[in-house]
Amino acid sequence: MVEHIRGAQHVHRVGSSRLLVEPPVRVLGRLLLRSDTRVGCFTEFGQHVEVQAADIGRYCEIGNNSTVGATGHPLTWMGVSAFQYKKATWGWHPAAAESQVIDPEAGGRQSFRSVGPDRAWIGNDVWLGAGVVVLRGVRIGDGCIVAANAVVTRDLPPYTICGGLPAKVIKKRLPDELRDELLDLQWWRYSPNALAGIPFDDPAAAVAALRPRIEAGLEPYDPGLVEIPRPEASSRRRRFLRG
Repeated sequence: MVEHIRGAQHVHRVGSSRLLVEPPVRVLGRLLLRSDTRVGCFTEFGQHVEVQAADIGRYCEIGNNSTVGATGHPLTWMGVSAFQYKKATWGWHPAAAESQVIDPEAGGRQSFRSVGPDRAWIGNDVWLGAGVVVLRGVRIGDGCIVAANAVVTRDLPPYTICGGLPAKVIKKRLPDELRDELLDLQWWRYSPNALAGIPFDDPAAAVAALRPRIEAGLEPYDPGLVEIPRPEASSRRRRFLRG
């Protein structure tokens, strides 16, 4: 059987969250999912990554201790605690079992739980350094690099190197003409096998070598989305539950 994800034992889910991947995907350490999450092929997660509300493209590197699609807490309410809007947080305890909550999106208002109308979108060939926080509703363009410990509060353009609090463009990753060629070719559509022999260490030469292959009919890699199931409880735990 073909392995779709390496490190599946490190994936943890909150509630009914599902993980759908274009295989293969690699997880090096604990990965916590708080909503349904889609991940493109050949993407690797570092340790202690949390995805709250985001989808992630192909060939990405997500650094240790990153948070992607982060939601917020109320700044103008009576308090910041989730007991005010989320029953499940403390409703399990008798002291909060009769609490009443307020819908933060009531009446169509913009919620503190989102900085935009959508989930975060991490493009293809994106590197998030260690400790990066990407807020919900933000789009990070293809080929973007985000420096360690940056907080991304707004969209970042493709093929730029960004950093800071909040994150902003530090410099371009490549000259404009070469950037445009790479965006046009969308090399991430292809598998490493199909890209064999391309001079990766020289982007201009890589473009020159890849374009004829694509024009000759190079076949994109399209494995489709595969849902990674939750791990089954161990036989010991099943026996304990039956007893």
